[in-house]
Amino acid sequence: MRTSEGKSKGKVFLITVAMFAVGICLVVPVWQSAVHTQLVARINGIQAKISSYERTRMTVQADIAHRTTPEYLIEQAVHQNINFARITDTTSVALLQDNR
Repeated sequence: MRTSEGKSKGKVFLITVAMFAVGICLVVPVWQSAVHTQLVARINGIQAKISSYERTRMTVQADIAHRTTPEYLIEQAVHQNINFARITDTTSVALLQDNR
């Protein structure tokens, strides 16, 4: 009787191991799909941030370019009542002597 009990216990063990292996084979692809979906979502989020930062960088560069144009500088000088005067050689020498 021991041999039939041992065989039935062995069959139960093999069936249990086989079911466990089938379960793992079914769970692994689902898990990989979930991980893939999470990674795609993170990549899309990071790409959206990169696009936002790129738009901000381009806006800042455009603003800097605009603020360094002569037209903008003259406009700001007029707005702040700053008068430009041409500096000649004698004026620059006089300015240098006054600063010493």
